[in-house]
Amino acid sequence: MKKMWRTGLLGLICLLVLMTSMATISAPVTITFWAMTNAPDEVHIPWVEGKAAEFERQTGIKVNFEQIGWDDAWQKITTAFVTGEGADVFQVGTTWNPQFAAAGGLEELNIAEFGGKDAFMKANFESTTYKGKCYGVPWFAETRALFYNVDMFNKAGVQPPKTHDELLKVSAKIVETFGEGSAIALAGTNAWDLLHNWSIILWANGGQLLTNDNKYAMFNNEAGVSAMKWYVDLVRKGYASKACAEYNQPQADAAFVNGNVAMCYMGPWNIANIELENPSLNYGVVEPPAGPKGKASFSGGSNLAILKASRNKEAAKAWIKFLLKTENMVEYTRDLTHMLPAQVEVFADPYYDSGVWKTFKTTLEYATAYPTLGVWGDIENAVQQEFAGVLAAYVNGTYDENTVKLYLNRAADKVNEALKREK
Repeated sequence: MKKMWRTGLLGLICLLVLMTSMATISAPVTITFWAMTNAPDEVHIPWVEGKAAEFERQTGIKVNFEQIGWDDAWQKITTAFVTGEGADVFQVGTTWNPQFAAAGGLEELNIAEFGGKDAFMKANFESTTYKGKCYGVPWFAETRALFYNVDMFNKAGVQPPKTHDELLKVSAKIVETFGEGSAIALAGTNAWDLLHNWSIILWANGGQLLTNDNKYAMFNNEAGVSAMKWYVDLVRKGYASKACAEYNQPQADAAFVNGNVAMCYMGPWNIANIELENPSLNYGVVEPPAGPKGKASFSGGSNLAILKASRNKEAAKAWIKFLLKTENMVEYTRDLTHMLPAQVEVFADPYYDSGVWKTFKTTLEYATAYPTLGVWGDIENAVQQEFAGVLAAYVNGTYDENTVKLYLNRAADKVNEALKREK
């Protein structure tokens, strides 16, 4: 009797465990997804909500979508790390990914579950890593190329430049034809992303931001000084307007989109601006002109990450896999955001093998991502501040041949202090 009682109790426990497991699996699951304003609200929000409804029909998992601004995103995400509440899945900029991983807020992921690292553009996958582990999945990519005004080029009798030296010669001809400041628009002291533009010139000059072991700053050597002088000289020589020294990036973009200048380093998202604001603009896009050491560009974009404290990690992974489906990514990048896919397979779509998109695709293949460091934000801010100091010196009339080296050394000192704090 005692044995029968024990056997019956054991059977009851097993039944209860099975019922509990079934209830857990079949219970409705709801996850929260945060993404930034990657396209105009009138198309972006309905698209994501429509995909969320499709995903729920297929899986039974409900997705609450909340669109957040870039200005608020950092604070909201880091607050979620502390509270363990907010979003299960969220968008992170590529330079944010390692910083959030270092803070301990992101779930470590097995990239093999999402197709493996070779399924993604090399630089974009690298942006998801920290200390050799993966903490995100590449979503979409962006890079910079050189936009040029075809009509202005034709009137000046010049061709799109393929090298830094050619860009200077083309600029001189443009200015000769259209007047001072008409050749190119640049971002200046008010641009938060000033480093993105200068790094393109630095890398093409053979320079590096940091040593190979990421222990020390390296941008204040001869290659770095030469690259920054080249950038500043575009304003000093009158190829870019003096006002550019204080521009932010949208102001530089607008100067080109409005047809006021012949060239500007911009990204694929600017195509949407042209279509909306100046659809008659006759423009072309070429790869960034090569420097003495070859071609270079910046690789950025956004990844999808999972909150470490999320209680619905499997559902969160399923949502990421759904968003990364080829048909969804083609729609999202081609029709909504005018960004670039970060997935190799999506790039096989014929759309990306023609026109300006082929240029961006080619550029992204050799574009460089920043080092994946937990202190990267401090590094970027230090370089940004001192570069702005160089441009400010030009504006206030104190710029001389020693200015660039002075400010780059200051930036290097700050960066080296930050690197000491890297875990």
